[in-house]
Amino acid sequence: MSAFETQPQNGTDSTETITDLRALDVGDQVLFAGRQRQLDVVAVGTRTVVDERINAEIETPVVRVQGDWDGAVDRVLAHKLDRYDGGIQLEELDDIVACEGADLERGEDVTVRRVACGAEVSA
Repeated sequence: MSAFETQPQNGTDSTETITDLRALDVGDQVLFAGRQRQLDVVAVGTRTVVDERINAEIETPVVRVQGDWDGAVDRVLAHKLDRYDGGIQLEELDDIVACEGADLERGEDVTVRRVACGAEVSA
């Protein structure tokens, strides 16, 4: 059986700004949107977005984060998509949104900072 143990970044006050959600792993801890409490990365995955107008499909990362206190609300982090820039297109942007629930089209723009890395350990 394995578990996750978090280890601080390169110092107790060190953070790493995340511009690509693919850099996060289950067990990592992050801060965003002025939060003071760290959120745990509890799941990573991908979503497939299709735009039938231009017969395009893109696969982008999604990350579920969760607080470990009473009343904490799960959030899903996803990259914003550019669907029109001088013409119909489908492109992943570096910008990240924090969404509540399954609606990944609406969310608050956030800057995500990793504050601790998760490491799998044998139990």
